[in-house]
Amino acid sequence: MNEINNFNASLELQHIYLEVYAERYSHLRTFLESYYCYQHGLVTKQGKPDWIQIFNVGKRTIAAHKIQERKLLVREMMLPLSVIMGHLKTLVRDDEATIENIKMIIDEHLEYVIMTREEYDALVKAGLKEAMPIGYYQATDARYCCINARFDVVGITLLM
Repeated sequence: MNEINNFNASLELQHIYLEVYAERYSHLRTFLESYYCYQHGLVTKQGKPDWIQIFNVGKRTIAAHKIQERKLLVREMMLPLSVIMGHLKTLVRDDEATIENIKMIIDEHLEYVIMTREEYDALVKAGLKEAMPIGYYQATDARYCCINARFDVVGITLLM
């Protein structure tokens, strides 16, 4: 990552810290996406975050693997924003909301999946657009903390 992207990623991380610390989560998606773009060098010629490039670097599903036309595809966070926010809210609750801890959570959990519109519709119909299946939260379940859990439930397979 070049120096300017590193600077901009750091700036976005500070925005995220301020929003999390103030417990204002409404604009978090925008800051997270900008951070992700700068972290991965996904920028325009003018140095702005380029969310469209996520389609080129995100993990693809088997069904989306051979599709090149972006209009037929959807980008989705691997873990729903609500789950990432839950991790960040836990940091605030436990008085551990530091830039370093927030960065660790984001770098560990923020990833994108590229899928077909049909697969996206299946997630929505199953109620898993902004939620994980209950097993994700239960230590005795095979899906406990499995980041693929919501995709597995609706039969979406990711390329490895």
